[in-house]
Amino acid sequence: MSNHKKQHSVPKCYLREFVDPNTPVGYEPYVWRFDKNGKNRRKKSPKKILTSNNLYTINVTGIVKDYYIEETLSNIESKYVNIFRKKIKKRLPLSEYEHIVLCVFVATMLQRTLRQKDNLEQFFDELIKHGVMIAAHHGVVSKNVESLKEYKKNAHKLSILDMLPELTQLLFEMSVAFLCVDDSGSKFITSDDPCTLFNPKLQWQRFFSPGLGQKDIEVTLPLSPEIALCLSWSNFRGYIETKKSRIENLNRMVRAQCYKYFISHTLKTKWIWFRKYPLNLFFIIKVLNHKIKNKIQKIVFYYKYR
Repeated sequence: MSNHKKQHSVPKCYLREFVDPNTPVGYEPYVWRFDKNGKNRRKKSPKKILTSNNLYTINVTGIVKDYYIEETLSNIESKYVNIFRKKIKKRLPLSEYEHIVLCVFVATMLQRTLRQKDNLEQFFDELIKHGVMIAAHHGVVSKNVESLKEYKKNAHKLSILDMLPELTQLLFEMSVAFLCVDDSGSKFITSDDPCTLFNPKLQWQRFFSPGLGQKDIEVTLPLSPEIALCLSWSNFRGYIETKKSRIENLNRMVRAQCYKYFISHTLKTKWIWFRKYPLNLFFIIKVLNHKIKNKIQKIVFYYKYR
């Protein structure tokens, strides 16, 4: 049984696919880690990057440590790596079982990141804060608040496995496509939060977040510099050669939606990754049109209700 306290928020078996192919002979293979703004690039071994102490370890009675979640994730990773190297990398069709394993792996990747952990703990902090305020108002000590504080310690760890069946089922029902690089030389990058959820119908508003049940949702996960997974509710399937513009646009979203770091197989970055909007004339016209309409609405509202 593994008892190593250093545990990966993004698995090292996944990161190994992004090592620099030009690593000098005799050196340990490494990836390039960049801050979200593209600065502070660092060469990092996959086993030494994106780790936290006891990220998935359950403390029982404060002394005994339970590594069940870490072992479960490790088992899922091993099965995924085998499928990626024997099938996906060779662009071969997956069996139903292999399809399920892939969906299980993606489900864990959606749940295990530090962003997900911090968001969940922030949610519990808000519940605890309101619980304390209500208890203070009534002059009592709330047992529920103490229970929330205790549950918060393991909330992220437990949620990974709790949500696994439902997430896997949803992902399994979606169409599976693999975006493959063309001969343009563009490659995929990844990040510390590598699964990207994008719904083009929601990009003009700030109230709703992308969700797996939305009919226009696209879930993308770069699997290597040459292949990225795309799950959707459309009839988009198989291994599809992808043009440079789409590759770089996906890289732009991966970089923009990373939590703190993005990862590349090369030390070179591209300016397009840091653009707010894609280099597409039609899209830029839509953005300008949207901003003009918003401006007009604000002016009308001002003069109507001032």
